[in-house]
Amino acid sequence: MLQAINTWLLAAVSGGWGLRALFLAAFLDALIIPIPTELVVLATATSFRAWGSPLPVWVVLVCTLAFTLGDVCTYWLGRLVPLRRIVFFRGAGGKAVISWAHRAFEYGGGFFTVASRFVPSGRTIINLTAGAARYPLGRYIPLSALAGCLWGIYMWMLGYLASAWLANNPLAVMVLGFLVGMVVGLFCDMLMKAVSRHR
Repeated sequence: MLQAINTWLLAAVSGGWGLRALFLAAFLDALIIPIPTELVVLATATSFRAWGSPLPVWVVLVCTLAFTLGDVCTYWLGRLVPLRRIVFFRGAGGKAVISWAHRAFEYGGGFFTVASRFVPSGRTIINLTAGAARYPLGRYIPLSALAGCLWGIYMWMLGYLASAWLANNPLAVMVLGFLVGMVVGLFCDMLMKAVSRHR
């Protein structure tokens, strides 16, 4: 059963719809909709090692473009809609997060834009706050593109290395890569908080 699922996954990701599914997942992930884009990228890396497609350059380009477009949409949402009207930020905890993000942008908007891409919940908050804080769009878009590119390279390399150990088993690669990604995301979250406290 698992072998059949793994074979189907490899065939599906290496096929024509694999990059389209990645684009849609990454775009929605950059919005407020939580989509585990990591799993799709990890599957593409496993497929490349097994069958030679899709090419990593296309995976990274798709991630960069989709994340940037989604981030810009979220940026404008934060700019047009007061954050405290969004249900997630109405409570005391949400208001504290908004205050922290505003302070973070005052001292290091570039660093936080890039680092937050590796934190599942942090990237949406930072994108919304960038718009609310009127962070210059001309600076924000290149930083968002850089963050999406670095994330795509990092996740693809993680999947490629994991697939060498777990040959032709994209399910296991996705589980392992997702767990490693969560650890890295937690580390980036702690690093951002430490930097903001220091500054």
